[in-house]
Formats: sequence, C-alpha cells, structure tokens
Amino acid sequence: MMRIFDAPGSLDTLRTACTTVGLDAPAPELIRLGENAVWRVRPGVIARVARDEDRFPLHERGVHLARWMHAHQVPVALPVNGLPNPVRVDGRVVTWWEEIPKARPATPPQLGAALRALHEMPLPDLDLPEAATVDKVDARLAVIDIPEEDRAALRAMSARLNSAYEDLEYELPRGLVHGDAHAANLLSTPEGRLGWVDLDGVALGQPEWDLVLTGIEYECGWVSDDAYAGFVSGYGYDVRAAPAYAVLREIRLLRMTSWLAQLPGEDKLRETVRRIADLRQGRPILGWKAF
Repeated sequence: MMRIFDAPGSLDTLRTACTTVGLDAPAPELIRLGENAVWRVRPGVIARVARDEDRFPLHERGVHLARWMHAHQVPVALPVNGLPNPVRVDGRVVTWWEEIPKARPATPPQLGAALRALHEMPLPDLDLPEAATVDKVDARLAVIDIPEEDRAALRAMSARLNSAYEDLEYELPRGLVHGDAHAANLLSTPEGRLGWVDLDGVALGQPEWDLVLTGIEYECGWVSDDAYAGFVSGYGYDVRAAPAYAVLREIRLLRMTSWLAQLPGEDKLRETVRRIADLRQGRPILGWKAF
C-alpha cells in the first residue's frame, strides 16, 4: 500500500524535523503541495518536505547545486546555513531554504529567458544523472491505486514511449536541464528578481525536455497565446515544432497523470480518471485542470 503524502502528514514530518534541528516553528504555512510539500516555517525560512527517504541523494545534490549556481551568478533560492541540510525524518527528507520575499510564479517570458540562461551555463562540478523520463512513470504505476485495466494500458504506453525515446532526434545541444521547469519553480519578486527552486531533478539531458512543459500548458489552455509567444521569444526556440516534441509530450502527459494519481482528494481522483481516459483514447488535453 502506497503511503499517503498529504498536508497533515507532511506537517507532522516538518514539526519533527524542526524539533530535530532545533528550529522554532510556531505556525507553519503550507505554500504548495505537489511532488514536495513546501512550507513557510517562519518569515524568511522555507522547508521542502519530500515524500520518500530514498530521495535524499537528489535533495542533497540540489543543495550543493544551489550553492554552485549562486557562485556563478545564476539566480536561485539559497539553502539556509547553520542547519543540517537535508535531514532525514520520519522516512522522508526535509531541506531548508531562504525565502524569496513576496515571490510569485514567473511569467512565461521570464521562464523562457531563464531557461535559456540555465541551459547555457557551464556544467557544475557535480556527479549529475541522466534526466529521468519514462522510468519515473513505471515506478508510480507499480503503486498508484487505479483499475488494473488502466494500469495495463498505461504500462503499455510507457513501454512504447520508452522505445520511441531511444530513437529521438534533437535540434538543441545537450546540457544541464532543470527537469521540472514550470513557472512555479522559477520565483519572481515584484522588483523582477528571479530564483530557481526545486533543484532535486536537475540532470544532464536535452533542453527540449524542459521546454515541452510550457508547450503542454499552452495546449491545456493554462498559458495564453500571447504568453506562449513571449515564452518562445524569451528562449529563442519553439519546442512545439521540434522533431522530438510528439514523443516528449506523451511522456510528460503520462508523468503528469501518474503524479496526480498519487495525490489524495476527490477532485484529484476525478481529474485522474479524465486524464487516463484522454490518454487511452488519444483525445485533446484542452481543459485539463492544473493542481
């Protein structure tokens, strides 16, 4: 049985972590619940709670990467100094970050330009993995609670895409990729200061893998025509015309759906059912809900 990762459970983990490191947290505030639970512990301090202890090496690398990016003048949220970072607690992983004040998700044009800068910066002196693609889907499909007929169909889709992925051709040069490069992972202040967050998925791969997320959000109707044009202009390339787009798009949609199936709540369940049906029948994704 998969362990439920929800707000109350992540708060329990956070409180235990705060006690473990001696950090006062009178009234933590949930900012976002997704692959990680993001909490404002107190003014100026953000905690990211990861759902599984086996993600410790990823988050440890993310802390080191943030410091490297800062040293090379790349905008990024900084780890809190003076605390064990990351820390294993309650079978999960917690990292501590300096808060970017009054931050909100970046605009698509900001995201496009920041991705261009990220993709072009020198590789860090770190042991970076290959960007995860279909493999993450397979791990989720083994544990999520969906009908077996749907599980079999999605596994078949995963196998087909994994095979197709091996033969893809790309137009952009290989390098550093964020891995989950949507606007909520690039924070922006009212003054225009930017900072990358959620660095545990940074890896070596194709820039198209990062860009395809905004292409999908445009298809879903989450990004307007003008905003997507600004994203393309900011980066200097339209991934929707890329030869690899169709396969990378399907892989991302499968990942998005398997991720959503992990989350509790009737609204997530209804959307998961819809997404699985759309994927199995090859229907348009316009109108998919964002979480």
